[in-house]
Amino acid sequence: MKNFLNDASHGKKMIDKVFKAAVAAKEDERTYKDEVVNATLGTLYAEDGSFVAFDHVWNAFADIDKVQKAKYASGIDGNPDYKESVKKWLLVSELDADVIATPGGAGAVSATLKNTLNPGEIVLKPSLGWGPYKTMAEEFGIIHQDYELFLDDQFNVQGLLRDTEEVLNKQGKAVVIINDPCHNPSGYTMMTSEWDALLEGFEQLTSKGKIVLLHDIAYIDFNHKLDEWKSHFQRYQNLSEQIMVVVAFSTSKTLTAYGARAGAAVVFNKNPEERQYYVDAMIYSARSIWSTVNNSAMKLFSKIESTPDLKEQYLKEKQYYIDLLEERASIFLKEAKEVGLPIYPYKEGFFITIKVPDEKIDEYNKRLQDNHIFTVSVAHGLRVAICSVSTKQLQGLAKKIYTTLFA
Repeated sequence: MKNFLNDASHGKKMIDKVFKAAVAAKEDERTYKDEVVNATLGTLYAEDGSFVAFDHVWNAFADIDKVQKAKYASGIDGNPDYKESVKKWLLVSELDADVIATPGGAGAVSATLKNTLNPGEIVLKPSLGWGPYKTMAEEFGIIHQDYELFLDDQFNVQGLLRDTEEVLNKQGKAVVIINDPCHNPSGYTMMTSEWDALLEGFEQLTSKGKIVLLHDIAYIDFNHKLDEWKSHFQRYQNLSEQIMVVVAFSTSKTLTAYGARAGAAVVFNKNPEERQYYVDAMIYSARSIWSTVNNSAMKLFSKIESTPDLKEQYLKEKQYYIDLLEERASIFLKEAKEVGLPIYPYKEGFFITIKVPDEKIDEYNKRLQDNHIFTVSVAHGLRVAICSVSTKQLQGLAKKIYTTLFA
């Protein structure tokens, strides 16, 4: 007898490790209060433990007319002023790029996977990476294959190129996910030389088939170089027609508006017709899945981008937290080095990840929880969200973790 659900959906169950760990931490806090270090939450928290919602973002939101907050977006692909604001924000207005609004960066990643690969085909994702990449691939019947992210504490360019060539030989097309800058969960940012070598290698491989680079820039507005980093996108203008780049932008993270679910997919390719095929497919997917993106969130982003004084105030407020993240990271990294706590190479961003053998992850995570330290299990490690842990709590934390796990 048939199930109510189809064969692909029957038995599916989502267990989100982040939310599960966060709930366990909250439960522990009821008894042990300030003894608990909750390093599970991937959103900004202030030094006093309060959730950060930028004043200059949400005060501006309060000033938006209620009708604009209530209305649908003006188009399935997003409001025209929003799409133009995204291009200006990312400094790509003068480049050949098209934009479609998506519900967060996640919408851009998910819909791109859906529209670029057939069921049974392979997507290359980082071995150490955001968990939902795997979930999204499986939702569409796509095979997810890991590429080894690091070699000697640097981005493993040659390893990724070998894996890309292997996939091209199998299926004539390769879709590759890269999360940069401020990689989740390692905090690594690729060097210019690494990007140059990678893109040059991709060009050499195009004789074997088309390449889609799915570039997840969720944390771009928290990198140390700020707008200077965005000059990187000019490289995409010069790639051959055999390479399409889709940049997944998260307005949600940029504005501390996580629940507002706004983002964008920005597509680069020299051939305008190919870009239009992508946009048309994404619009079709949008109408069938999320319909339209939150109009008020798009209006808010456009308002901040187009109002110089407001944007300047926002940038100053955001810079305070970029500096705070750097201070928190320096505390943890200095102590980790002193005690010999093994971590993946960190440069900037929200997270630092401890190196742990896969077979020990659950055991080590439980051991930390028994000592009131809550991290998130990821592939090959335990993620510490410095974005949500105060400088006071970070002092001594690396040593305590090392003593608990390795001493």
